[in-house]
Amino acid sequence: MPHNLSRCFALPDTPLLVGIKQQNANGQRISDWTNNPDNCAAHWAEEEQFILAHLIPLLLCGEQSAQLVFNQEITRLFSQSTVENQSMVNSLIEVEEDESRHDQALQWILQHLPIVPTQKKIQGQARLFYAKLGRGEGRCQHFIKIAVLDACVTQIMHEFEHSSLGVSHPFAVLCGLIKKDEAKHVYVAKHYAQALGATPSMFKSEQVAVCKSLHKLLSSQNQHFAALGVELARVFNALEAKWQ
Repeated sequence: MPHNLSRCFALPDTPLLVGIKQQNANGQRISDWTNNPDNCAAHWAEEEQFILAHLIPLLLCGEQSAQLVFNQEITRLFSQSTVENQSMVNSLIEVEEDESRHDQALQWILQHLPIVPTQKKIQGQARLFYAKLGRGEGRCQHFIKIAVLDACVTQIMHEFEHSSLGVSHPFAVLCGLIKKDEAKHVYVAKHYAQALGATPSMFKSEQVAVCKSLHKLLSSQNQHFAALGVELARVFNALEAKWQ
C-alpha cells in the first residue's frame, strides 16, 4: 500500500565527491536486504505491520535528517579543498551513504505498511525534534549532539534486533545491520566534534539533554515500543547510567 507521507527532510544535493563512493561490507548487506522480496513487509503479521506503521516514521525522520546534515558538512569541507580535510570528508561521505541506505530500506518497509491516522502527526513531532537539534548551535555543538543521538539510536536498534519479533524476523535483521552502522557513526561524529574543539564536559552536558528530549519524543509511541517488548524507560536509564 503506497504511504501518504512526504519526506521529513528534502533529499540532499549530490556531493561533489560522489565519485569516490565505495560500498562497505555492511552497506552491501543492507542493500541485499532491501532487494530481497522475501523481506517485504507485506508478508508480516497484521499486528506487526500496525505497530511498525507507528514507529517507522520516527526512524525515517532521523535517517533523512542525518543525510542532510552530513551532506551539508561534506559540501562545506569540500569547498575549502585542503589536504587535511580529505580523510574527514571521506568518513562523512561514508556516513551519508549509510544513512541513505537506511532511508531506502525503511521507505521500502513503510510502503507496504497500513496507513494509520496518526502517521502525519508522528512524523511532524519527529521533524520538529530533529529541526530543533541543530537550531542556533555552532557546528561543534551540533556534532556533539549527533554523536550522542547516534549512541541512543545504536541502543534502540539493538532493542529492536532482540525484540519479541525474534532475531530472525526481517525487521530485526535489518535493525541489527543498521546498529552496526550507527555505532560507527558515533565514532565519526565524536571524532569530528573533537576536531572542532569539543571537550569531555561538553559531551557530558549534551548527553543528558539529548537523551531526555529523545526519550520524550519516543514515549509518544510507548505502547507500540512496549508491544515489541522494548521498554523505553529501561533503555534510557541504562544510557544515562553509562554516561555518569
